[in-house]
Amino acid sequence: MKYSISFLFICVLSFIVVFSCSTEEEESVAPVVQTPQPEPDPVEYSLTVSAADGGTVSTEGGTYDEGTEVTITVTANEGYRFTGWEGNDSANESLTITLNSDQTLQALFELIPIYTLTVTTSEGGTVSTEGGEYEEGTEVEVTATANEGHIFGGWLGSDSTNANLSININSNVNLEAVFINTNSINNDPLIYNYDTSKSYIGELVDFYPSAFFASDVPEYIRESVNIAIKTAADRYGKYGPVEFWSLGTDEVAAQELLNLYCERRDNLNHWDKQDCIIGREGDFKNSAKAGRDAIQNGECRVDGSHSGGLDWGIHDMRTTYLMGFDDSFDCRPFGDDFFTIVHEYFHVVQLANVYNLEREVGRNRVVPNDAIWMMEGAAQYMGIYTVYKLQDEGISIFPSDKWTGGLRNGMKNAMGDGKYHFN
Repeated sequence: MKYSISFLFICVLSFIVVFSCSTEEEESVAPVVQTPQPEPDPVEYSLTVSAADGGTVSTEGGTYDEGTEVTITVTANEGYRFTGWEGNDSANESLTITLNSDQTLQALFELIPIYTLTVTTSEGGTVSTEGGEYEEGTEVEVTATANEGHIFGGWLGSDSTNANLSININSNVNLEAVFINTNSINNDPLIYNYDTSKSYIGELVDFYPSAFFASDVPEYIRESVNIAIKTAADRYGKYGPVEFWSLGTDEVAAQELLNLYCERRDNLNHWDKQDCIIGREGDFKNSAKAGRDAIQNGECRVDGSHSGGLDWGIHDMRTTYLMGFDDSFDCRPFGDDFFTIVHEYFHVVQLANVYNLEREVGRNRVVPNDAIWMMEGAAQYMGIYTVYKLQDEGISIFPSDKWTGGLRNGMKNAMGDGKYHFN
């Protein structure tokens, strides 16, 4: 029992000693202090900017922190234009870049080409400018104004038929405004622009044909007819007195035109006026009816004829309503009616008795079969050829719906039509 109490005392004393040492040791540990580290220096990149001859840049660059955005603007000198950047794919004059590496840029420039615009005019009108030297890409407005008694006929050197022409200068340009003298084409049935007592058989003359219209033929068709007749006469010559009679679709208007036609026949001693009316009334009224029927049936056709020549000493051309000259019909192009007038006018050339390879000395009259021309074939060829030739020359009397296909195909189709009718 004595030994048990002693052992217990020794155990308690040992626990007290161990606990005291442990607590004292914990309280004596010093705390850990963290020392702050310095931040790394920022990454920097260099930007070098320069300008080639012909302009300047807004900055020459410098040294910038990584990720910095820099905007550079170029300014071209007078007579130069900016073409792009060497060192960057952008074509913009204001360039914003983010620096993530060293960069070297150069703004590039070039001289702007200079071109010459020359504007002239035929007699009968004026133009707003005679042209000059312009930088490439310059827009120039040119206006043609016809004098009294003239109409604007188009531009040589441009496909435009508009008197107000806007041109983007990208090359040297030569333009000529063409004007038509409407006074030179006599439309008064009681006035003659030639000597009525003289025979013009076998002679070239200096006066234009006379054109007459039924009262229902619109003014814009009359202008187109006058241009077509004058163009044909200028191309192939003026051969004796020529009359062109253009009918509409109204039979009353056709009768009125017939009265004027026969009045001229009577004045020129071709026929007595009344006999003329009786003999020709069907021709004029049927022509008006044919034009009306063609419109109603959607046939889009025009009939033309030529008579006179050697027998009368005067050439007589006549057409039904010229649908191709009427903007309200889109089934017949402008060139078709122009062709019709040239075709009929070429019969004037054929029957004028001016040229003949086998004319005998002293012969005054040569019948058509002796002439060097094949009648319908030659007129067909020259009509088709003339339309394409005028288009190729850029004479702007034609609107945008030009003839296509070419002369070869045109004559091929004409031959096909001929074979059809002969069969």
